[in-house]
Amino acid sequence: MTTPVLEAVALRKEFSGGRVAVDDVSLALPPGGSVGVVGESGSGKTTVARMLVGLETPTAGTVRIDGEPLFTGRAAPRGRAERVGRARRIQLVFQDPYASLDPRQTVGAGIDELLRLHEPDRDRRRDRAAELLDQVGLDARMAGSTPSALSGGQRQRVAVARALVSRPKVLVLDEAVSALDVSIQAQVLNLLSDLRAELGIGYLFVTHDLAVVQQVTDDLIVMHRGRVVERGTTDEVLTAPGHDYTRGLLAAVPREGWRPARRS
Repeated sequence: MTTPVLEAVALRKEFSGGRVAVDDVSLALPPGGSVGVVGESGSGKTTVARMLVGLETPTAGTVRIDGEPLFTGRAAPRGRAERVGRARRIQLVFQDPYASLDPRQTVGAGIDELLRLHEPDRDRRRDRAAELLDQVGLDARMAGSTPSALSGGQRQRVAVARALVSRPKVLVLDEAVSALDVSIQAQVLNLLSDLRAELGIGYLFVTHDLAVVQQVTDDLIVMHRGRVVERGTTDEVLTAPGHDYTRGLLAAVPREGWRPARRS
């Protein structure tokens, strides 16, 4: 049996005051797979994402990357070597591309700053930066631009390029296209599908948008009030939901044309 590239077992997150945001959540992402985590605001899905990448420490449970535990009864490792090691395996792409980029820094400088953590040679960094921009469909001349000079879709492509610097095996995408209009959203989703095919990278999509998971995920987890209420293949869950909450989510989606066709 193939070892999941990312696995969470019985995750629980309890904040001060006793509020339980996540309770007994487990998931497994196979190498090169794509899993969606859906639910309304407050369902706990973003807290799960933050625990998976080490930004939050679970109250209980285990996160494993390539079979190795990220948490061993304490916070995620905080030393530089440990952080770089984790970054080489898993990266997070945030919802707001503008907020995740330094407005004073050019695109090229931002990518180079990250590349210096992994590649000491300047010429190789320059070549790698050009390669990354090409991979996400951006002209190399955009390396000299600041985020304010880019469109929302271009900024999110830069965010994806930065996440790919370390050649991770997993991208966790937290509402990563929800801030974009529908046409640009489709372009970024197509880009992500192409990168998955090209690089063999695995995705965990955290979103409230069922059209997004229909297009780009293989399997689906539905969360409600911090717990998993349904799981299965994406097609199974969306065509024959077994839980009332999932049926409610589907009922709230506009019927005509909401489900984009999968790319072949």
